[in-house]
Amino acid sequence: MSVLLPRTVLAVPASSERFLHKARTSTASVLMVDLEDGVAATGKDAARSLVRTSARPLASARRRLWLRVNAVGSTHLAADLTLANTQREHLDALVLPKATPDTVREIAARTDLPLVALVESPDGVEDTRAIAAHPAVRAVMFGELDYRAELAAAGGLRAQDTSWAQARIVNAAACAAIPAIAGPTAAVGDEPRLRADCQRQSDLGFTGKLCIHPAQLEHVQRAFAPSADMVAWARRVTTAAADAPADGAIAVDGSMVDKPVVDRARRILAEGRQ
Repeated sequence: MSVLLPRTVLAVPASSERFLHKARTSTASVLMVDLEDGVAATGKDAARSLVRTSARPLASARRRLWLRVNAVGSTHLAADLTLANTQREHLDALVLPKATPDTVREIAARTDLPLVALVESPDGVEDTRAIAAHPAVRAVMFGELDYRAELAAAGGLRAQDTSWAQARIVNAAACAAIPAIAGPTAAVGDEPRLRADCQRQSDLGFTGKLCIHPAQLEHVQRAFAPSADMVAWARRVTTAAADAPADGAIAVDGSMVDKPVVDRARRILAEGRQ
């Protein structure tokens, strides 16, 4: 993957001129302007007008701009897609809620913008492999809050552990060689909870995380980027591999190192330079 990974994706409600203005100086690697859940039904038209005037200044070479549209079946989707297609020079992707293989195919036929598939339903989780495999899909994102709501509707009122669903999403993304973005931590002021969520999600293999407040960005960036210890280990591995007389396993720090380990070390070094 040659592009920069979306480590931090900051959700910005399209209906707030103040938040859109503040987002211009954000350190997020991606700004996700939200026309769906972040905007009341009565404010959709006004929000689209704000996006028209804000898209150009929000877009930059170092920070990507995604637009989260309303879901397939919504009466607001057609206007969202018209807006997106007129602003496509400033947009890097559309975020598609309630993604399924069918909705991905439908939206891909209506726009040539890349898609970020928001997987947030049991059906979507089951079909994540097919969703991620579509050529228009450039990343998958887990909508954990919506997913847990559907579990509750089916009787799973105490459902907290969504590790199985998250691992399925991570694996599907890896099959397609695209990023997997973890869901948000809703408790904005709870730093221990944010740290625990980031640890669990990065350990599962997510490449980045959706943030709902700028205060979360710095910690999320640190949690998902290679640590100093990882980079130092990767340097030792690649140096030892370069000095090895022939192909085959070598020992580094008392552990066996072969080609897959060297490949991972090289990837760590590449990501550490981002």
